[in-house]
Amino acid sequence: SREVTTVFLLMIYLGRAQQESNMMFADINRCKYFAARVMRQPANPATKQKYTAICRPVEVDLSNPRVRVYR
Repeated sequence: SREVTTVFLLMIYLGRAQQESNMMFADINRCKYFAARVMRQPANPATKQKYTAICRPVEVDLSNPRVRVYR
């Protein structure tokens, strides 16, 4: 049986390029904490691009064993 709920996906960008990320959080404040920490990283030395991170609400099926939600 499906157990669908809304969680917050941490989306990370280097410049305008979206980076691979599958970190999902049950609480938006926890997600925003990590987003803020990512954005405090220094710019990429090779490209001088900065990291940007946002938290996007997404629906996931918690009964799927591949879905991991941080609390």
